[in-house]
Amino acid sequence: MDLKSYTLEELKPYLYTLYSKPESLLPVSPLRLQSYLKNPRANLSDPVLFEMREKGEVIAYRTLLPDSFYDIKENTQRFAWLSGNWVRPDMRRRGISTHLLEMVEKQWEGRLMYTNYAPGSKALYDHTGRFKVIANREGKRFYLRSAAEDLLGKRLGSRKLLGAADRMINQLREGRLESFKFSQECPCGVEPLKSFVAQLSALVSKLQQDALFRRDREIFEWALEYPWVTEQACDPLNYHFSYRANRFENSIYHFTQSDENKQGILWLLMHNNVLSVPYLFAGSNALLTCMAETIVRTMIASGCTHTTIRNPELMEKLLAYKRIFLSVRKMPQLIFAHEKLTGLIPDNPVIHDGDGDVMFVG
Repeated sequence: MDLKSYTLEELKPYLYTLYSKPESLLPVSPLRLQSYLKNPRANLSDPVLFEMREKGEVIAYRTLLPDSFYDIKENTQRFAWLSGNWVRPDMRRRGISTHLLEMVEKQWEGRLMYTNYAPGSKALYDHTGRFKVIANREGKRFYLRSAAEDLLGKRLGSRKLLGAADRMINQLREGRLESFKFSQECPCGVEPLKSFVAQLSALVSKLQQDALFRRDREIFEWALEYPWVTEQACDPLNYHFSYRANRFENSIYHFTQSDENKQGILWLLMHNNVLSVPYLFAGSNALLTCMAETIVRTMIASGCTHTTIRNPELMEKLLAYKRIFLSVRKMPQLIFAHEKLTGLIPDNPVIHDGDGDVMFVG
């Protein structure tokens, strides 16, 4: 078996060769390649793809997303997120993932983090004993409509039966959702934006001072301009991760509270019928109240099934609408860092729901 890594500089010509052959197994989709190459926090010398081949055929691969965080001394530290990981089904449980991870650890000198993992991937990381929890974020999933077919279909089977149950429940609920009356009018101004405009950069920077990753306007505009998922029709790809959706929309809202001269920004991401909130920046409690109302209104109007929130202040505001949701369930998130990094990370850092690669896929 042959193990090989590719830097960003090496990746572009290699993948363009693969794209010319429709049957090729793709470790990185065309959209992700464009995004990888424009990553403001990446260097061309960063290794971002690791492959295992047997007789010239790819049987496993792992991709990484370069990023940076601010350590306990306020210094910038570069690292990479462990992102996509795939092994051909008939080659699993042979130690291939372990070999790939060991090569990644060596080339990145242990400067690695991960979250939003599959159970199999977490078992691999746990087995090494070298990854430690740096954040245990409480979260809640707010179900507005039934989505048993999407959430349970693969695990339980009977997709048709689950889909029929979804339709029956949701038909009964639509009247209530359409007639739902909000307790009071939002006291804030709300304006949709096409992007993070320059005059709001100072607000973002100010409200990011205690954040671990401190993503700024440049990072946000990169994610908005170079998404990993598209609504556009495209030829099928031999690719094992998300690259196309029936609906994929990013929406940015500017909130103002004129009586106190406060501002806020809310970023909503719609992936099919699921809403997420990658980032929000609120200068006052009233702005958070208006943001929660905007989320509920958007979910009702857009046919959303659920949203998962881990921002504690926003969670509290959404719980005021608990009676409109079908159910609310706990949905925590763990973030892990390699032992080479854990001593550099501040205690109780601010982490946003969109950190990692979440802002690309929701």
